[in-house]
Amino acid sequence: MPALLPATIIWNIRFAEMTSANSFSMVQKTIDILSYLANNPSGAKLSKIAADLEYPKTTVHDILKTLLSNNFIQYVNPDKKIYIIGARVYTMGITYLESSNLLRVAKPYLTLLADKYEKTTFIAKRSNDRAFCIYKYASIHADASTGTIGDQKLLHSTSIGKCYLAFDPDAAPLIDSIELPLFTPYTITSREQLKANIEEIRRLGYSWEQRESHELMACLAAPLFSKKSMVATISMTGLYNENEDFAAQGSEIAQLANIISQQLDESDP
Repeated sequence: MPALLPATIIWNIRFAEMTSANSFSMVQKTIDILSYLANNPSGAKLSKIAADLEYPKTTVHDILKTLLSNNFIQYVNPDKKIYIIGARVYTMGITYLESSNLLRVAKPYLTLLADKYEKTTFIAKRSNDRAFCIYKYASIHADASTGTIGDQKLLHSTSIGKCYLAFDPDAAPLIDSIELPLFTPYTITSREQLKANIEEIRRLGYSWEQRESHELMACLAAPLFSKKSMVATISMTGLYNENEDFAAQGSEIAQLANIISQQLDESDP
């Protein structure tokens, strides 16, 4: 029996390693499924989720069952079993927003800016090759209010995306690799034109989007920094109006971003 001890120990170690690897894999799959549903707000069936993520249906079924029982997802249509993000995820998101120093500092300024120009203001962050909104304030007199919290935006066709390409060193290399799909006649689809646009944005300190992702809309954005790292963008959106002084508004939002960044530097640990 003692001769079997080393082999038993080795087997137990390998089993533990396999169990640990499988646990990590399941956690990653769970995250991927939640992210998938977050990016598909109208919902999706099990078969669609499994096909798009290229995961076994049995694995997706088990994960969905667990998420459903814990209120991380819910049915938008129980008969057809279409899944959407659940109330518990929203509750966790609200907790994050309420505890965010970034939002606490920036919200009063964005409220004043939106009310001054009767537009809608946003705070956005970046995840890989997308930018997503984490805060929105619409003036009661805003002529249009597009976009919702959680919306993901492409980088090349939006002011918040181009702001990241211009001012975030980690995002800058994406200029050479991201796709440049056409949305309107004004969308930048040339990589050289995008690079020239980014250089101009760096020079001015703010970014812009004029009917590039939506033919009726215009948007301005500026970067927020804390401890010399870019942490978010602020932006202001409204209907495109060729008579507006876009440059003056751009300079104002850049100045506002500098003020917020200074306060973040002072308040962040």
